[in-house]
Amino acid sequence: MKLSDLLKARENAVVVNYSDRSIRGLELDSRRVGAGALFAAVPGPRSDGTRYVPEALGRGATAVLSSRKIFLPQDVTLILVPERELRATLADLCCRFYGRPAELVRTVGVTGTNGKTTVATLVRSLLATAGKQAALISTCVHQIGSRRIPAGNTTPECTELQAFFAEMVERHIGYCAMEVSSHALDQQRARGIPFKVAVLTNITENEHLDYHGTFTNYRRAKAKLFEGLAPDATAVLNRDDQHCGFVAGHTRAQVMSYGLDGGADVSATVEAIDLTGMTLRVRTPAGQASVRSPLIGRHNVLNLLAGTCCGLALGLELGVVATGLERFAGAPGRLQRVEAGQPFTVLVDYAHNADGLRSVLGTVRQLARGRVIVVFGAGGDRDPSKRPLMGQAADQQADVAFLTADNSRSEQTEEIIGAILAGMRSSSTRVVEPDRREAIRRAIEMAGPDDVVLIAGKGHETYQEIGGVRYPFDDSEEARRALVNLAARRARDSSRRELTLTGIS
Repeated sequence: MKLSDLLKARENAVVVNYSDRSIRGLELDSRRVGAGALFAAVPGPRSDGTRYVPEALGRGATAVLSSRKIFLPQDVTLILVPERELRATLADLCCRFYGRPAELVRTVGVTGTNGKTTVATLVRSLLATAGKQAALISTCVHQIGSRRIPAGNTTPECTELQAFFAEMVERHIGYCAMEVSSHALDQQRARGIPFKVAVLTNITENEHLDYHGTFTNYRRAKAKLFEGLAPDATAVLNRDDQHCGFVAGHTRAQVMSYGLDGGADVSATVEAIDLTGMTLRVRTPAGQASVRSPLIGRHNVLNLLAGTCCGLALGLELGVVATGLERFAGAPGRLQRVEAGQPFTVLVDYAHNADGLRSVLGTVRQLARGRVIVVFGAGGDRDPSKRPLMGQAADQQADVAFLTADNSRSEQTEEIIGAILAGMRSSSTRVVEPDRREAIRRAIEMAGPDDVVLIAGKGHETYQEIGGVRYPFDDSEEARRALVNLAARRARDSSRRELTLTGIS
């Protein structure tokens, strides 16, 4: 695309060294720049984006977007905009470069503190049940047709996101279900996507305060998704969440509510529940349906209701939605069962904040016939205020808690565990084991019949970051290995015969 055409997306920019050259791509990461690319020198949380301009030029960048005047060779164009407009400008340029592909895709955006991945994955599953092709942009994976792309961020940067939408259009994929994080909303990554449906799962305090600074800023960032909806779009809101009214007051869209506490457009009654699943009576404006879901817990009832609202808002029949709910086995790493023939239950879950841990432990506590054993830690270089609250949740709802490493990043694991311990009163229920692999093994070996072992915090992740280095690590694989080793050892022990000595006088 010619630079003159690209700049029509932001005609008030100041341009230095202008030449109507061809732009072959837009990049935020200097390591991905190729010949003819435009490099966006966007400030990051720890560094100034302009420091990477030399590397971008060395890789062939022919234009730079910046909020600061910088010296560039005469054959490189500088596009200057105020810093407050830098990310919005980049998003507009990306939309222009790819031909506004998101306008041809009916997109469902899901935001909230917890439940985003489950709801987004469920929406894609419901659309598949209806015979429709849908892409998925999520914390676990980005999937476009048969192509699966490892997820770096919950919501990709706009440079990558608009390329994904262009690929959807090329593959004739008419729908997309995507998670939209508060970071992404604050940074304008989803700008230019005309969401057909937007979902609020919940908003809890003490989350991402390391980035947003205050809860007010965090809540305002979430509301941005709904502020941008058109009047013919649908805002799907959790009526049980205390911030539902705030968000409803920040949208022009039609509102469809869901909840369990009464007064919602879509609601449900739990008719039966155990560790294998639950039976629901779902009530909607389109009628009622009985659904047997393999998911468990109040939070998952709300997730299923959020998905139901999305399906109805997209025009799916209630019978199709009900079938899709029954087929949906859950998102990876969300109360994921690990089975190896053991007489107790092992679950892996992504709960990595106090509200999520409290919710999941409450579900398990209600259904477990034996003890509840939890293995968890807290992420390093993230808001430390949630750590004692996580300890408090475990202290109140688990019989035994193994405190261990999560992704400690640049912090010391022992210091993070110390902060978690500050929220715990009962010393008899806690075991400190910084090595996560060893903590999982010890918890599984401690479990008896009818106990539940919950391994929380990392869910679908396939790595552990310690000291700034990522190592391969998968909670479900580690649990399965521990179960197999335990079964093998017990089989050996049971096969041993007691030896006796005879014929000795």
